[in-house]
Amino acid sequence: MNLRQFDLNLLVALDALLAERSVTKAAERLSLSQPAMSGILSRLRHAFGDELLVRVGRSLQPTAFGADLAGPIHEAMQQLQTALNTKRPFVPATENLEFRIAASDFVIMLMLGPIMDRLLDHAPGISLRFSALRRTSVDELLAGHLDFAILPFDPEQDFPFIPLFEETWTCAAWSQHPTVGRSVSLEQFLALPHIIFSYSSEELSLADEHLATLGHPRKFAAATEFFLTGPFLLRGTSLLTILPRRLAQRLQRPADIKLIDLPFDVPPFQERLVWNPRFSASPPHTWMRAQIAEVAKTL
Repeated sequence: MNLRQFDLNLLVALDALLAERSVTKAAERLSLSQPAMSGILSRLRHAFGDELLVRVGRSLQPTAFGADLAGPIHEAMQQLQTALNTKRPFVPATENLEFRIAASDFVIMLMLGPIMDRLLDHAPGISLRFSALRRTSVDELLAGHLDFAILPFDPEQDFPFIPLFEETWTCAAWSQHPTVGRSVSLEQFLALPHIIFSYSSEELSLADEHLATLGHPRKFAAATEFFLTGPFLLRGTSLLTILPRRLAQRLQRPADIKLIDLPFDVPPFQERLVWNPRFSASPPHTWMRAQIAEVAKTL
């Protein structure tokens, strides 16, 4: 393709289309009409000689070529945006930006409300798009698919980070648990069935990884990818679970659970805000990092 004959503005639309996988949503993101965005998609298909996005059921999915383009196009747009932002003052109140953040549902529950209060007051045009945290979130950060990740573990790559807050673990059970009162022995804890948090069949929570090193793997009856699910599944059962303490305290009444000290020591963990070093000097990124860090101080 000859770039001299290609309208580079179309790449902005292509980035939005591949990210949103919806003509309507991509149009809203760029403040265009749906017919205008449909016309742009037709131009892109003609320019690249590929459908780029095809309808599968009720949704649009990228073709193999479209999927290959998604990462490089998004990274190029981010680099261009960063370069342009360094040449003009960043004014939060008048900006229209979206930041993509990977975090656990536990962190989202703690931080989303206070962060949104700040944005609505000082930067109403800035929006956040959260996605579920995975071990692969670090790879997405490196590829430019994410702006930030809030991690409870050290990334293998040497990313810059800001410590946000430290968290501890607690045991939780239904408030009317048939056999567990205000405390639980190690023998009881290991004998009873559990709900565990797990990213996948190969990935466990930090608490379970520590238990495994102690030689005390839990007998689990169910596994969930979401911390918020576990507490509400305890009602009417003899199940136990391990939760981050702040989350357990917030859900104690809504989920009708009681909190019990663990019968063994589990090290606390630290949540940290991590980003790609390419954006360390970006004014929008710097400002957003400061907002997240300030909110973390209030938790």
